[in-house]
Amino acid sequence: MAYVPPIDLNLLTPQFEGFKAGTTLICDLDGPCYVAAAKAKTLPTAIRNVQQRILELKFLTRCQDAEVHLTPAGSYKAGRFLIKAARPYQGNRTGKSKPPLLEALREALARPENILQDEYSVVMHRDVEADDGMMYSAYRLKDTGIIWSDDKDLRMTPYPYYDKELGKVCPAAGFGDVGLAYTPAGNMKPVGQGLKFLWLQMLMGDRADNILGLAKLDGKLCGPALAYNSIQGIRAESDTANFVLDGYRKINQNPLPEGWLLWLLRWPGDTFWAYLNELELSGDNLDFINDCVRRNWFDTYDTSST
Repeated sequence: MAYVPPIDLNLLTPQFEGFKAGTTLICDLDGPCYVAAAKAKTLPTAIRNVQQRILELKFLTRCQDAEVHLTPAGSYKAGRFLIKAARPYQGNRTGKSKPPLLEALREALARPENILQDEYSVVMHRDVEADDGMMYSAYRLKDTGIIWSDDKDLRMTPYPYYDKELGKVCPAAGFGDVGLAYTPAGNMKPVGQGLKFLWLQMLMGDRADNILGLAKLDGKLCGPALAYNSIQGIRAESDTANFVLDGYRKINQNPLPEGWLLWLLRWPGDTFWAYLNELELSGDNLDFINDCVRRNWFDTYDTSST
């Protein structure tokens, strides 16, 4: 057998870039938990699988640190279930079974003994959703935080975002832009980054969370293609908002419930209403919004039931 000398690692060209100092991965762990709980037979195996996934995502995004976010069962979810929208929030999930290990896995991952020290921290959100907590971090960390999520809703971040469609970290986008892509099954889906993605969803809704969006635009059902074609050429944020709100006003549909459900909070106490008041809305839309806020569109939270 011929002699094969050992490899001198010092002579090899580096194959992978190291982490970028000062960057933090802002990770939605609800998706990886669901996958791990569905595949693993035991809780320890599921925990290891999720831990490995977090390290993989740190590698993909070249982040030095990571914070991972979870939404446990029973979370208040920023009161979204109190909103009287066109459809009940996440009503399409009622009665659907979940992997038996899922909730035990979420709770276990937050325990200190299951956290890989110096690699990541875990945040359990019992008052808001993980998506909200991630957006808190995006606005706090700005260009040094990178969002990763299986959930398309996080595309509305104006800050760095790992786009799985492109396989790369996209820099801060500000108001941003939107586009369309296709799933492997050939179904159309929205893509993009920035707050313009919110206004796309305000038109087309969000089937995953049972949010209708605008009932009809110019007499037509507003799916992804019509929503995209309607706003893709509008560049200014307030102009986009006015176009969408014009559509709601024309059919007298209250946009506040849909916006309240779709909006991801930028900081504690933030609301979709607060965001609307930052924009330059037309006089007609300001009058419309001020009328809509007085309508009966949310329930009072009954603290005696908790």
